[in-house]
Amino acid sequence: MAKLIITQNGEVTGNRFIGESAFTIGSLAENDLCLPMPGVSRAHARITPIGNDDILEDLDSTNGTLVNGQRVSRHILQHDDVIDIAGVMIRYRNHKAVEGPGFDRTMIIAADEAAHARSAPAQPLGATALATAKQENRLKPCARTGIVRVLDGKQPPREIELTRVLHTFGIPGKQVAVINARPHGYFITHVEGRKPARLNGKSLGTEPRPLNPNDTIEVGNEKLLFLLR
Repeated sequence: MAKLIITQNGEVTGNRFIGESAFTIGSLAENDLCLPMPGVSRAHARITPIGNDDILEDLDSTNGTLVNGQRVSRHILQHDDVIDIAGVMIRYRNHKAVEGPGFDRTMIIAADEAAHARSAPAQPLGATALATAKQENRLKPCARTGIVRVLDGKQPPREIELTRVLHTFGIPGKQVAVINARPHGYFITHVEGRKPARLNGKSLGTEPRPLNPNDTIEVGNEKLLFLLR
């Protein structure tokens, strides 16, 4: 089980364990790690277990989240990483981390690298770099963008464009599922709650499931429709 060691002003002030459920960090008391101090947003960051990995996400906080001195929006935590939130140092310890990237980790890293490559200016490629680029091109995310349409009989449907590698849906502490983009499509995975979300009327189960256009998802108190554009 992964462990977080919290240090403030050079002194260890506590520790927390990350289980199988999403772990939240923020200034509100209902967070798993409450940091009631200036510079910490009410819902600042979240750590979501997916398979053998723990993925840190900044929740659009005002002052950002740093890992090993670098600002991140999403980061797959590695043993001894140091998370910095408003000067509070949180060391991630996980001696049982799998050596080498697992399948989901590889897909997430490949997708992030491909997105970065698309935004970077073109550079001349040598033979080795060209071969690497061809390999990365085979790993790029699917060309069509995923859309989640939130269906609520009381309000008009709203749409969420799946522009990030990971999107979380549901109610923390009750039922949560994550949709992640892989090179060959979108997958949904149960991450929190005694009962997994439902996909097309059936239990999602504990393994990643591929999503197809017009699939329906029931998670938390919402009904979602998955589309591709």
